[in-house]
Parts: sequence; C-alpha cells; structure tokens
Amino acid sequence: MSRWRRNAAVLFTTFLISTAVSSTAVAESTIESPAFSTFNAEYLIYRGGKNHGKAKRYLHQQADHYEMGYSSDISWLVFSDKRSETSTFIVQDAQIRPLHYLMKRSGTGSNRHYEWRLDWQQQQVLTGKKAAVKAIPWQDNWLDPLSYHQQLINDLKAGKTEFSYDVLNRDGNSRTYHYRVELEEPLALPYGNVRAIRIARVEENSEKQVLAWVAPELDYMLVRLWRGEDNVEQFDVQLHKLEWLQRSEHERLTETE
Repeated sequence: MSRWRRNAAVLFTTFLISTAVSSTAVAESTIESPAFSTFNAEYLIYRGGKNHGKAKRYLHQQADHYEMGYSSDISWLVFSDKRSETSTFIVQDAQIRPLHYLMKRSGTGSNRHYEWRLDWQQQQVLTGKKAAVKAIPWQDNWLDPLSYHQQLINDLKAGKTEFSYDVLNRDGNSRTYHYRVELEEPLALPYGNVRAIRIARVEENSEKQVLAWVAPELDYMLVRLWRGEDNVEQFDVQLHKLEWLQRSEHERLTETE
C-alpha cells in the first residue's frame, strides 16, 4: 500500500461505541444539554487535485453517552483501504472521558482489529477482544484518537490557542499531541465557502506537516485536513456534506443573540 493512502486513512482518524466499562460509572455520568452539536458529515479525499476516496464522520447522542464514528474508503490503481472507527465517551465538567474505542481495517495488505476499554472505577486499560489488562500507569486525562477532537472544540470555545492532549492510540499506548492556532481564513470547499480557524500540529524535528481547519460558524466542525511531508502534499481532506441532528446549547444561544 502506498504511504500517502495509509497516512490519509490513519491521520484523518487521529485528528481527529456499547461499552464494557462499569455500568455504575456510566450511570453516574451526565451529558450536558447537549455539550456538542450532533451531526453526520461526508468528506472527499484529494491528492494533487484528484479525488481518491471519501470519508464519513458522525457524532450521535445516546441516553447517557456520546458515540462518535469514522469510516473511509480510499482507492488508487489496484490498492484499496477501508476502515472504520468508533468511540464511546461521556462528558464531565467539560472534560471528555472515553469509555470504549474500536478500529477495523480491511483492503490491500493485512486486515486489522484494534480495541480497548477504560474502566474508570478500577483505573484499568483493557485491550483486545479478550479485554486483557494493560500494564500502564493510569492517567485521568486520557482521550482516544476520535474523541480528542471534541475536547479541542471545548478548549477552542474556552479561548485557548495552544493545546496538548494525552491520547491512547489503537494499541492502548499513550502519546502526547501538541497543537496551536495559526490564523483564521476563508476556505472554498466542496461544501461551500466558510471562514475557518487553521490549527497546526507542533512536532519538533519532524519532516511531516499537519494542518486542520475548523469552522466556528459550523460549531467548530472539522472542515479540512491537510498533510504534507517535506512540504509536499500527501493528501487533502475536505468537507462535502453536513447534516445537523441537534445543535448544542452554545450554538442555540449564539443564534438567538
């Protein structure tokens, strides 16, 4: 599989769900009313100006938790890559608490299945289909590869311009990501014209560049993701369609001002 297609599928989900954690812990949690706008979104994946695939993201609100999902389908010549990810999380005191993360991949090369759960009462990471306990020091601020984008939305609304997140990757290993706001600018997308905030991932001594754009007018929806290596484009993911299911309390108040 070519590097750019693999990077496109992996990075889009990392910029960015039935849980097996204790039911008591979930019952004690509450969803703010609602903390986030829920949606279904579709994206087109470009490289060199040509469309090589599509992706979908969604955020749904359940009775006592949120479910976020991602899927992509990329093809180039004889190669293909299909994957899906889901995340279940709750929100407590404006902080996301992930409960369950699942990733499946099929296509050219080996199929993959990654899964982990967080037991907040026992402070344990449970990995794989057999939910084996992973020997890793517990952190109360862990996020997963999908839900940490929602935490970034909370932090943007709070006025922050620099961000650091400790994220459990698909293997259940912790990694810290750093981002900073660069500027606000207009974008012309398949979805239409929007003004968006450009955010860069900060990596010292790295040849890779990662830029993301979120649109305040769309409740900080991720509208574009670009990755380069040595300043050469690897892929460009752009918002195509967006369906709102329920607007957040913040957005309803903003619309009435």
